Amino acid sequence: MTRPVAGAWLAALALAAGAPLAAAPAVASAAATRTDAYRAGPYTVTVTREDPVQVDRATVFAVAVAPADGAGVVAVRLPGPGTAGRQGRAETAPGARPGTYVVTAAFPVRGAWVLAIAVDGRAGRGQAAVPVTVAAPGAIPEWLGWTIGLSPLAGLAVFLVAQVRTARRLRSAVR
Repeated sequence: MTRPVAGAWLAALALAAGAPLAAAPAVASAAATRTDAYRAGPYTVTVTREDPVQVDRATVFAVAVAPADGAGVVAVRLPGPGTAGRQGRAETAPGARPGTYVVTAAFPVRGAWVLAIAVDGRAGRGQAAVPVTVAAPGAIPEWLGWTIGLSPLAGLAVFLVAQVRTARRLRSAVR
């Protein structure tokens, strides 16, 4: 009867040690998205993006313009106050539906930036200033941090397995 109990303990230990390892990548890769609406003359510009944006990585901004009257959209990235960067053009492509656009921009340094979106259509012209916070990458990659942080669990599992085997050997030697 003691052997099934030891097996149950080992199974519970394996589940406890494996569950955080399986969940770690899902938790680490979750990025927050942010949606804001801005006035650009007669237009309302709705921008959806990840927040904060990572430095030196192409970031996709989903832009919706209302009313959708075939207006053209041009986007430029501008450094904010205290940010040592240079302005640059962002790539703009039409989206899947009328009035939607996909704007792709990369920000070379961390800090405060502004994505200036100019809209020109039948209703008139307007410009929206979208504040963007650009964050530096972590000191170490997330996967490495999780591996280092959870490595003691693997050592604990090996230790407990060795203890269970030793206890079994001692019990069989006494009988």
